[in-house]
Amino acid sequence: MADDRGHRLLGREVAQPSSGRRGTVGTVLVYISKTTDKVVKRVAHMRPLDDSGREWTADPGSLRPLRASASNVAADTR
Repeated sequence: MADDRGHRLLGREVAQPSSGRRGTVGTVLVYISKTTDKVVKRVAHMRPLDDSGREWTADPGSLRPLRASASNVAADTR
């Protein structure tokens, strides 16, 4: 297991469409097989935006940013 410190959603506010929850991506963990050295899964650890205090995990591939990042906005204006 290792941190994916360069994940594009790290620290961003996101929505998880399947649950309707919104939160901030605190970390993304990558699980790697010891026998094959291949990625088995990635798990995002989420902090809620609604002040409920109930953190949860999600598949980072299912998360959608709530706002466009600065790099995406700059690319759209070219």
